[in-house]
Amino acid sequence: MDSFSKFTQNVSTNWSPFAEKVGKSFTQYKQASKKLTSNAEVTELPTDYVVLEQRYEAVRHATQSLVRLTRSYTAPPTNFDVQALQQQFTTLTSKIGGKRDAEAVAAAQRREEESMPNTVQHAIARASLDVSERVGLEEPLGAALFKFGSIEEKVGNEKIKQDRCIHAKFIEPMAATLESGVALAQNARKEVASARLTLDAAKAVFNSAKPVHADAARRDVESAEDHFVTVVEEAMRLMRAIVESPAPLRHLSDFVAAQLAFHKEAAALLEDLAPEIEEIQVTQEALYRHENK
Repeated sequence: MDSFSKFTQNVSTNWSPFAEKVGKSFTQYKQASKKLTSNAEVTELPTDYVVLEQRYEAVRHATQSLVRLTRSYTAPPTNFDVQALQQQFTTLTSKIGGKRDAEAVAAAQRREEESMPNTVQHAIARASLDVSERVGLEEPLGAALFKFGSIEEKVGNEKIKQDRCIHAKFIEPMAATLESGVALAQNARKEVASARLTLDAAKAVFNSAKPVHADAARRDVESAEDHFVTVVEEAMRLMRAIVESPAPLRHLSDFVAAQLAFHKEAAALLEDLAPEIEEIQVTQEALYRHENK
């Protein structure tokens, strides 16, 4: 036991100076690295380049977001959306027509799942028309749902026209811009970053070069500077083409025109429907009050 204690004491005694030496060496290494990094010359980017890059980044992110959101806007409803809507109408029918009608609607729902609607409006139209048939067109609710479903189907058709127009005149050209112009600008920015590092390295070699190697090192710096200027100018040209292009405004105008046409047609259809539904509602309310006096 005493031998083991002496052994551990010797290890501890011998290890402490070694650890101190390692720690001191590592500290000196960190200080030297920090000093070398702080003394390294970093090439400044032109102010015009920095300002243009900020503008370009804003346009690039805006374009990406708009394309992503617009794709969602024009996409057909998901299976989850349609099922949730159909469940609402199934519940309504169950309350109105009883179990048999609810089962009929459930069977219709299974048939509809095999053929997904192209728009939410078409999904609403299908559900409304199916429920109106189960409730009965002689019933006020059945008649109203039939009229509503018929109009919603037409609104859905107009929505498809809008979506196709937006896809062709907004999504496709904006996505093409991301795949071509923006991609080229991104690669050019990477070239600038690479050329900047190369120039910094050349300057560092020149600053520490011995007189016998000074001329060669200076030529390397001049060559790196020429390449840096060239790639900066090319990157600015490509970024400016994205920032100043009138194409996004033209595509946005087409987007607005497509939405405006859709909402005009939808409004016209619903304006014709609204008084008919209101008339059914008023009549039914009068009958209800008369029968429940």
